[in-house]
Amino acid sequence: MTGFDIWKFLHIMMFVFWIGTDLGVYLSARKSTDPKLSFETRVLLLHMALRIELLPRTMWKAALPLGVMLIDGMGIIDFSAAGLALVWLFSFAWWAVSMFGAWHYDKPIGHRFAAVTNWLTGIVGIGLIAVAVVSLTGNGPIPADASWLSWKIGLYGLINLMVIVMIRIFDPLGAAFGRLAVEGSTPEIEAIISGVMSRSTWIIWMTYSTIALVAFIATTKFI
Repeated sequence: MTGFDIWKFLHIMMFVFWIGTDLGVYLSARKSTDPKLSFETRVLLLHMALRIELLPRTMWKAALPLGVMLIDGMGIIDFSAAGLALVWLFSFAWWAVSMFGAWHYDKPIGHRFAAVTNWLTGIVGIGLIAVAVVSLTGNGPIPADASWLSWKIGLYGLINLMVIVMIRIFDPLGAAFGRLAVEGSTPEIEAIISGVMSRSTWIIWMTYSTIALVAFIATTKFI
């Protein structure tokens, strides 16, 4: 067993826990929109979804340093020790800011940290897409005979942007549940809640499909 084998195993587990646990988030959140349930049950389901979501949130951030370790192990790009350390340091900071915002999702400070997380996520997404594009045109750090890696990196960058869209779609849900606690169930509030879930479904499943495609490309290297 080599160090590369360990990183490869962790990378596989990252994909498993990313999609697997996020599906639990989706199902719990979807059930919380059922107006037939009591308010307490609906809030509990939503709270459970937000707590379960901490695991796929961690796996999503871990994809960056784990991927870099595999790239370095395969010799596709030769990272310096300082370069690897910077990737890990940035990834940890990105994760820490994201987790703090998610843990305090119902407080103003949580909202501020969530906004910072979105900015960092956008930078990662756009940056990785740019690396993939310039590499596919023969001007980037990834060699032409590893075009599968360029596609994988570009799609991972796209996933980051899709997550931002998903978060923005879900934004009205918290305020709607706040009104539900004060005003009780009304057609207007239930329409907002069900509308958020309906609008989010397409981006959620598109994200799952893209994650699966990234895993397939990494495994088969068919591109």
